[in-house]
Amino acid sequence: MTQKEVIRKIVDSLTNELKAFDFQPASLKQGFTRNTDQNIFFFQLIAINRTIIKTGAKGFLIEPYIWVNVRKVEKYYRQITINKELKRDDDFVTIGNSIANLLANPDGLYKSKNNTLELHVFEEKDVSDVADKLLKAFKQVALPYCLKNDSVGVIDKIVNSNPGEEKVHMMNDNYRVIKGAIAAKLNNNPALDKIIQIYERQIIDDDMYNAKEEWEKLKDILPTIN
Repeated sequence: MTQKEVIRKIVDSLTNELKAFDFQPASLKQGFTRNTDQNIFFFQLIAINRTIIKTGAKGFLIEPYIWVNVRKVEKYYRQITINKELKRDDDFVTIGNSIANLLANPDGLYKSKNNTLELHVFEEKDVSDVADKLLKAFKQVALPYCLKNDSVGVIDKIVNSNPGEEKVHMMNDNYRVIKGAIAAKLNNNPALDKIIQIYERQIIDDDMYNAKEEWEKLKDILPTIN
């Protein structure tokens, strides 16, 4: 089976179950999406090539990710991004990570990386078992994550608490500083000035070139963010 075939079979197996939670199949996202007026949620399945050395058998590691788009934050990020690959509403992600990384970092700080749920498909018979485990991960981790982290106030809290630290919710540090500042402004965070100072220093100290360009554009529109 090819990567596309494996993902399609898993998605087909999960479709009826996830539709009950308003998550619809989305082929472009290799998984499922749920749209609301305030958010877009993505349950994404990534297939990674794997080979068993002893036998030479080839298959895939299936890693589930959960992503949350908070439309209020992305509305302003869309105005300043220099990434021309981001075009559709569902190209924009505010927070998220793999289910395995989220479970390994329950305090939100990104200390343990490259974790996995060890879900493998080497034969067609493996699809059913992997789909069952993915459904469990969706119900126990992904869905609660979406429902808990669906507002500007929560984004401000989880991204801007300990602003000098990496967050498991933000795999991209450029996003962490830019979207963290947007969320702080939207949420009327009283520590906004201090947060801005910390992020500006990080951009320089860590040589975050792309963030620097977006940061300058953000400062131009910051007074209009409300």
